[in-house]
Amino acid sequence: MITNDFNTDCGKYTIVSHGNGWAYTITCNTTGDDLWFQDDAAHQLQTDTNNFEDTVTIDQYFEFLHG
Repeated sequence: MITNDFNTDCGKYTIVSHGNGWAYTITCNTTGDDLWFQDDAAHQLQTDTNNFEDTVTIDQYFEFLHG
């Protein structure tokens, strides 16, 4: 399997795309915590965050992690 990765750093988070959007890893640059999304969840994440521009939505995912 070939995986194409790209990184984007939107300040608080670093986002890595795997397999041209098949999956995403989001790392909080403050805490080092990671979240993994794949398949339909990865697509939904990209849609919900307006292509990762809406970091408030990403904040909410991390809040659930520490709930």
